[in-house]
Amino acid sequence: MTPVRSVAVVDDNEALNQTMSALIEHAGHRPRSFTTGEALLEEAGFLDACDCVLLDVQLPGMSGLDVLNLLQDRDEAPSVVVLTGAGDVPMAVEAMRLGAVDFIEKPYRPSALLDAVEKASQHTDRRRTARSEGREAAARLRQLSHRQRQVLAGMVDGNTSKAIAGHLNLSVRTVEAYRAQLLAKLGARTTTDAVRVALAAPELLDDLAA
Repeated sequence: MTPVRSVAVVDDNEALNQTMSALIEHAGHRPRSFTTGEALLEEAGFLDACDCVLLDVQLPGMSGLDVLNLLQDRDEAPSVVVLTGAGDVPMAVEAMRLGAVDFIEKPYRPSALLDAVEKASQHTDRRRTARSEGREAAARLRQLSHRQRQVLAGMVDGNTSKAIAGHLNLSVRTVEAYRAQLLAKLGARTTTDAVRVALAAPELLDDLAA
């Protein structure tokens, strides 16, 4: 069963906006209409829970590309599907470069619009899950001591305890002790589990050997 999605519809053409919203609602989702990008961006709480944004590139005031740029700066930003008219394809390509997950040309097929909503919503789910796992992994990694982080860095690189010991000028027995300690702190049963935690927080990988 397809989950219920929260969808922002951003288009200054009120008739088209209402048509899209009705289609989305009829499919069992929860649409919310906006006629400007500024109005969307003012709803911070809604955006944090929204699954997908259908965003027209030609908007009064702030352009669709400007809105997209600002959305990408949000940690919990929903995925964006860009809506384009005739002649707007170059703008749609630019929007994809800026982070939009898809674009649809008007007039659109209802099935294509709904498929795009689900595709974008699934992308949002994956991004938010990855962020949540990354925050949890980062919290675990920060519990490690300097030496434990150095040993983990060697494990991430695929090195044996002997190779790590040689690099850090330690005994193999000492490295094995650090390995056991860091596994316990990370809640990992195996080396693979520990490496998986490290890779879930890539922003900390460069700091592991520091």
